[in-house]
Amino acid sequence: MSAPRSVVHVASEMAPLVKVGGLGDVVGALAAEQARQGHRVTVALPGYPGVTLPPGWSRRALSGCEVPWGMGVEPASFEVLHSGEHELRVLLVHHLGERRFFERPGIYDDPVTGEGYADNAERFLFFARAAVEGLKRFQERFDILHAHDHQSAWAPCFVRTHDAYELAFDEIATVFTIHNLGYQGIHDPWVLALAGFGAELFYPASPFEFWGRVNYMKVGLEFSDLLTTVSPRYAREIQTSGEYGWGLEGVLARRRQDLVGILNGIDDAYWNPETDPYLPQRYNEKSLATKARVTEALCRRCGLPDDGRLPVVGMVSRLAEQKGFDLIEQARAELLRLDARFVVLGSGHPRYQELLRSLAASHPDRFAYQSGYDEPLAHLIEGGADLYLMPSRYEPCGLNQMYSMRYGTPPVVRATGGLADTVQEFDPLTGEGVGFLFQRFEAGEMIAALRRALSIRKQPELWQRIQRNGMAKDFSWRVSVQAYDRVYTEARNRVAAGRGRTLDRVRKAT
Repeated sequence: MSAPRSVVHVASEMAPLVKVGGLGDVVGALAAEQARQGHRVTVALPGYPGVTLPPGWSRRALSGCEVPWGMGVEPASFEVLHSGEHELRVLLVHHLGERRFFERPGIYDDPVTGEGYADNAERFLFFARAAVEGLKRFQERFDILHAHDHQSAWAPCFVRTHDAYELAFDEIATVFTIHNLGYQGIHDPWVLALAGFGAELFYPASPFEFWGRVNYMKVGLEFSDLLTTVSPRYAREIQTSGEYGWGLEGVLARRRQDLVGILNGIDDAYWNPETDPYLPQRYNEKSLATKARVTEALCRRCGLPDDGRLPVVGMVSRLAEQKGFDLIEQARAELLRLDARFVVLGSGHPRYQELLRSLAASHPDRFAYQSGYDEPLAHLIEGGADLYLMPSRYEPCGLNQMYSMRYGTPPVVRATGGLADTVQEFDPLTGEGVGFLFQRFEAGEMIAALRRALSIRKQPELWQRIQRNGMAKDFSWRVSVQAYDRVYTEARNRVAAGRGRTLDRVRKAT
């Protein structure tokens, strides 16, 4: 491990305090593991009303301030949350202005409409600016500012422009992680004035301009010393074409020497079938026979008949085209002809919710669906399913395929991004491999992969071999944190050598 550093993460989610998806899991687990390894870690997080403190955490108020906002200011207040376990604290950023940016029932979307809040451009721009102001109130120096996805992307820019001469950020290095390039935060040019920059900086190919608009993701990419994304294969994919780069492939290719793919880890203490409190029967690789009791409990919970002859295929997912639900739609008839039952947990696009409700209503003995997110049920699916399906169109990393392997539930995945980096096709001749893959994004290929998996499922010796192979994999954050330490060291070395990403350097490079 490198020498202890003061690391700041700026993010819109952090488990277990507030979580919408994988971003929250990643930020929470990475920060906690860094703290365990001796770093002083601060996470800046919007002050959502739904933030809940786990047992052992404490909170205190920090002095508020007026945050620069265009030609005026907006009021902010701050709270500091402390973990009782490690040197980990959270800076909660509250907006006290008229619209109360974060005091709403949804994180990104309005639950009533299912659409993103109309003022998300302002909400997350304010969050980044206010987070930087709040950090100054600690009256200490920070070594690394690590921002995550477009909601936090302005923070690296602010510490290199408006706040470049603040003592807190003297010689700070900046790192930006792309969790999902499909969501970039693209807004009209007026937001640039709110951020405190003049119109002269908005011109074709400037650090702020993207097809006549301002792209928050691009701002993070341009102003950060080093860039990371959440798997090695995804780092390559996003430089190659618009399919994966979403219009930013040129920016990423230009910065290819600064981009590192680091595979996400999982919290293997929380996701552990041997100790999981959500499972009715705990087990490990030596007691896999008892996993059948978890399957029985899953079927009871979901209203499926007690039919141990038919394996269960599980999914816990956001219902979106990215996650492959158009393949589920295309293959609905073929899926029901397989010797399998299906359990799906998730919410998202109304089209896919209606599809799943229809399948559950018309085939209640074969298909179960629950809308929303239910943590105990998610664990029950990981432990009780026989197979786990992830047919993603693209997948920066993915966590559930790693959870499923940990639980002895072999994954069936499309060979893209982090899925291809973590899942190796099982070879019945050598007994090597941990799951089943398909290459082309086609319904027929997905069905063929499921058939291969179900065929192996009928052969107990081979099946236990693939289960144990997956359970033996180490996807813990202990491995990933070492890679981030190396990135932090390189970023600090660049800053020390006078190669930090200032506005002048960024403009010359574009």
